[in-house]
Amino acid sequence: MGSVIFLLETLLMLFFSGNVNSNNLNSYFTGDTNNLFWVVQVSDIHISRFYGHSRGPELRTFCDTHLGVIRPDLVMATGDLTDAKFRDLKGSRQYEDEWKAYNETVYHCKRTVKTWLDLRGNHDAFDTEHHDHKNNLFRFYSSQGRANPSSYVYHHKKTFGTYSFIGVDSTPNPGPKRPFNFFGYISEAGEKLIAGLLHSSRSSNMTITFGHYPTSVVATRTGSSIRDMLRNVSVYVCGHLHILGGMARRMYARHSTGLLELELGDWKDNRMYRILAIDHEILSFHDVSMNTWPVVVITSPREASLVPSSDTPPRLASHIRMLIFTTGEVKTVEVHIDGVFKGKATPAGGPVYVLPWKPEDYNYGLHTMAVTVKDILHGTHMMEHHFSLDNSRLSFPFMGRLVLMMDVAVVFKVIFYLVVSVYIVTLLLLNSCQNLEPHLFKGRRGPVGMVTSLYNKWLYCLWLVGKYNKLCYSLVAFIVYVAFGPWFVGELLEGRTGVVFVWGMIVHGSYLPVSLTYVYGLFQLLTFNFPLTIFWGHYLHIQKYPFRQHSLFFKIRNVFIPYCAIVLFQTFIALSEFPSAYGMTAFLLGPVRSGSVIIAVVLFIIVSKGNDRTHSH
Repeated sequence: MGSVIFLLETLLMLFFSGNVNSNNLNSYFTGDTNNLFWVVQVSDIHISRFYGHSRGPELRTFCDTHLGVIRPDLVMATGDLTDAKFRDLKGSRQYEDEWKAYNETVYHCKRTVKTWLDLRGNHDAFDTEHHDHKNNLFRFYSSQGRANPSSYVYHHKKTFGTYSFIGVDSTPNPGPKRPFNFFGYISEAGEKLIAGLLHSSRSSNMTITFGHYPTSVVATRTGSSIRDMLRNVSVYVCGHLHILGGMARRMYARHSTGLLELELGDWKDNRMYRILAIDHEILSFHDVSMNTWPVVVITSPREASLVPSSDTPPRLASHIRMLIFTTGEVKTVEVHIDGVFKGKATPAGGPVYVLPWKPEDYNYGLHTMAVTVKDILHGTHMMEHHFSLDNSRLSFPFMGRLVLMMDVAVVFKVIFYLVVSVYIVTLLLLNSCQNLEPHLFKGRRGPVGMVTSLYNKWLYCLWLVGKYNKLCYSLVAFIVYVAFGPWFVGELLEGRTGVVFVWGMIVHGSYLPVSLTYVYGLFQLLTFNFPLTIFWGHYLHIQKYPFRQHSLFFKIRNVFIPYCAIVLFQTFIALSEFPSAYGMTAFLLGPVRSGSVIIAVVLFIIVSKGNDRTHSH
C-alpha cells in the first residue's frame, strides 16, 4: 500500500511540475527502500604489540555496537592493518602476534558483516620480499590474503544490479623496511592487473575502488597516472595520511580526470569510520568518529561537492531521502531548506527516512538543507547538507584538496634540487666574485639599517667561504654527492642488502623510487650542510681579528661550542637513524650521514692550518 501511495505522489508531482527539466522526468525515483545499500570503510587500524592496545578490542566493540546497528553490506579495511614497528619506532618487522590479533578481530566482526574486504598498507608490507614470502603475513591472517595477495575485484550482486569493488594494491614489491616505504609504487605487472580488473567490471552498475595510498603519493613503473587509470570509476577511497596531525580532517578531491577521491581519517588514534551509500546509483558518504550518534547520511538530493565534472542532469527523487543510524530511538526528523521548515521525515523501512518535496522549487543554484534529528537517548543532532539541481558545485576544503591533488613526490624532488642548486650557485658565484663592495647595502639607519647590516655581515662571511678554494670546493662537492651519490648500504630487506640514493633505492634486483628520501635530504641540508657553511663563514670572519684569539673563553664560545654541536648532532643521527632501521652496515657504509662527520673533521683541520686563502680584504 505504501509503495502505491509513493507512486501516486510521484505521478502527481510530475504532472503538476511544469518547471522541471524534461530531461529529468524519467530520472525520478520514489520514497521506497529499493535500489539502496551502504557499506563501511575503516583504515589505518595499526594493531600493535607495543602501543595502543585498545585498537583491536575497540574495533571488535565497534563491530558489535556500530556495525550491528548500521548493518552494511560489506566492510572495506584499507590498509595498515597492523603496525609492524619496533618499540623504539625506528625499525620494523612483521609480528605474527599482531596479525593473529587482527585475524581474531576479523573473525569476530564477520559474525555481524560476512563480507570483509581488506588489503595491505605500507606497514603491512614492511620487510616483505615478495607476495609469497614468509614475511608477508597478510597472506595467512587477513580476510582476502590467501585468495587475493595483491589487487583484486569483488562483484557485489544485488537484485537491482552488480556493484564492483576493486582493491588497488599500491604497496611496493619488494616492500623495504621503514622508513622508506611511505610512497606507493605500482609495477608494470601491477598496472596490467588493475587494468584487467577494471575491464572485468565494465558492465557493472558502478565500480568503487579502494586502496591504502592516496593518489598523490603513488608512482607507477611506466610513468602513467593512477588518476587517469581510475578515471571511469565512481570513487576511490583510501587512507594512509591519517588526519595530517589535525591539519586536515576532511581530505577529499575531484581530480581533473573526473576521479572522485576520498581519504579517510585513521582508526589508530581517531577511531574514524566511513559510511558510503549508493542510492539509485547516487553516491553519498559520511565520515564519523566511533560513539557519535545518531549518524545521518543524506542520499538524495546529492551533496553539491559530489557533483561530477560532466553536465549530466542529476537524478531526482520525489522524496528527500536519508539514512539515520542510532542506538537510541528517533523521535522526530525535521527538515529545513534555506531556513524554511519543509516538514518531518518519516521512516520508510529500516534506517531509511523520507520526506516528499518539490525539487522544481530548487532548480537553480546552491541550497542548504538542515536535518535535525531528535533522539530519545542521544539528544538533538543537526546536520547541514548543501545541494544543487543544476550541477552547481561546491568545492571541498582547500587543505585536504591540496594534499590529494598535488604530486607529493614531485614537490619534494623540486624543493630538494632547488635548494641544492641555490646553495651551489651561491658559493660558486661568491668564489668568482673579486670585489664584494658593489653588492653591499650602504647608508641605512633604523630597523632597515639593522637588517641590511646583518645582511652585509653574513654575505661577507659567505664570501670568505667562497674565496677559500679548498673549503668552497669541498662543500660544493659534498652537496653534489648528497644529491646524486649513494647514501648508504644496508639490509633493506631481511637478508637482502641494498643501496639507497636520494632518487631511490636498489634492492633485490629492483629499483624503487621511494621519494621520502628527498625529505631526509632536506633534513640533511638543514641540519648539517647549511649550519656547517654558516659556521665556516663565522670562523673565517673572527680569524681576521687575531688579537681576539688569546681568550680561551672566546674560542670556546665562538668556535668549539657551535662546531661540536653540529658534529655531535650529526654523529647522533648517523648512529641512530639508518642503523636502527637497516643495521650497522648503514653506519659503516654511510657516506652521507657518517661521511658528514668525517668531512667536518677534515675541513676543520684544513681551515685551522690557514693555507689556501685567496680572499682579499
